[in-house]
Order: sequence, then C-alpha cells, then structure tokens
Amino acid sequence: MTEPLDPLILQFASDKPDEMASLLANSEQRELLQMLESLPVGNAATLTARLPSWQLTSLLSDIDAPFLASLLKAAKTDEAVALVSHLNESRYTSVIDSVPASERQPLYELLEFPAYSVAALTSTEFIRVLESTSCEAFCEQLSNTEDTRPRPVLVVDQQGKYRGMVSLLAVYSRKNCAQLLGQISVPVEPLNGNMAANQAITAKHWMKYAELPVVDNRYRLLGVINRVTLERTKSDFAPMEFSLERMLSELATAYLNLCARILESVFGRPK
Repeated sequence: MTEPLDPLILQFASDKPDEMASLLANSEQRELLQMLESLPVGNAATLTARLPSWQLTSLLSDIDAPFLASLLKAAKTDEAVALVSHLNESRYTSVIDSVPASERQPLYELLEFPAYSVAALTSTEFIRVLESTSCEAFCEQLSNTEDTRPRPVLVVDQQGKYRGMVSLLAVYSRKNCAQLLGQISVPVEPLNGNMAANQAITAKHWMKYAELPVVDNRYRLLGVINRVTLERTKSDFAPMEFSLERMLSELATAYLNLCARILESVFGRPK
C-alpha cells in the first residue's frame, strides 16, 4: 500500500500543479507512479496531464488499466483530452474493460471515434508544450530526455487548446533564447478530428507539412496525423462507397465473365 503523502506536498500539488509537474519532469517512472498513486485521484489526474509529452506517453503505456481509467474519469474535460491524446489506441479496450459496465459511458465518449474520422487515426508521436514555456527551459527539457525521435512540437495554452507549431531550429536559435514558445510558434491550421479522413487528405497544408495537428470542436489538441497514414487509409474508403445498385452490377458482371470463360473452355476461343 502506498504511504500517506506529506500534507505540504499535497498542498503544493493542489495549488501549483504546473510547477510540481515541472519538478517531476525527469523523475524515474516507478517513483513518479508511486507519487501519483499517493495523491487523491483528482489531483493525480491534474498533475499527470501536465507532465511533458515524452514522459506522459511513456507513463500511459505502462500504467495499470484500472488506475488509468480512474484518472480519466476524475480528470477535468481538458485534462482528459490531454491524457487521451498521449494514449496509444491499443490500450483503449483494456482501460474500458477495467471498470464495471455501468461506469463505462464516459470512457466510451472519450476513447471512441468514428472509424474513418481523423481522430481515429491520430498518433501520439508529437511533443506538446505550453505556450508560456521559454525556449531556454524547453531546450533544457529536451536535453534531459533520452527520447530523441524527431517529432512535431505543438504549442498549447493552459486549457490544452492548440495554438501553433514550432520548429526546433527556432527553439535552439540563440536570438530566441529568452522568447516564449507562444511567441515563436506558427499558427498552422489544424484538422478537425470529426472530419472524414478522405476529406482531410485534401487539406492545403500538406503542401508544406508532413504532419498536421488534430483538434476537437473546442480546439483542444487530440494528437497528430501524417499524410502517409491518410494515403494508406485512402484505399479502404472504396468498399464503404458501394451502393446496392453498384454491388448488384458488379455481381452481374462477374457472373457474365464466368459464363464467358466456361463457354470458351467448352467451345474454344472465337477466331
């Protein structure tokens, strides 16, 4: 059983979750999880949603499904969206199955999207960072992480609403050292998560960007999607477009072709 938390630490977590998340940014994952489990679940959800992207993605891949479900249910709406945006889809079923059937509806609403919507295809391969973070502080965070995979950097406000993208070249530029990320971000238009995937592939920003952010109707960040994923999915749209009339026509054509081949085999191909 987790030991009771020091009241001063609990007070700090309640009053200043952003500052506490920053202090925990490079903690060993086991110790971080013990800290979260010792907090009231509402405070734990608030703190978890504020962890750096690379740490949050790793944590959510290993955390027990029942505890993760409790975090999602206790989180405020914006915090829950932030957590889901870093949660791999492969964990959805186990999270939902970890709670009684009567309590699953809020999780269904968070985790289930129409199969061919952009939201259903989003990836957690991005870095989320607050617009109030300085370039200097962000560079320090990057230097302290072992995850060096190239990923888009997406800037959000305190409510998790998308504000723009920023390049690492701009972040590391000496002239921007004292600038906030919100000041140097580029307001690249995001895709709406409810948009059909075959519609999203026509977005004009694919001309300049290989990956684009995905948001919900309130502009809260859901994740990121790349053009390759949309292109790969594009071939799956055709079966959904068959009408009854077209299906019968295809069956009739296939039947006539079969008859023709049988006649050819019996009587020989016409000269």
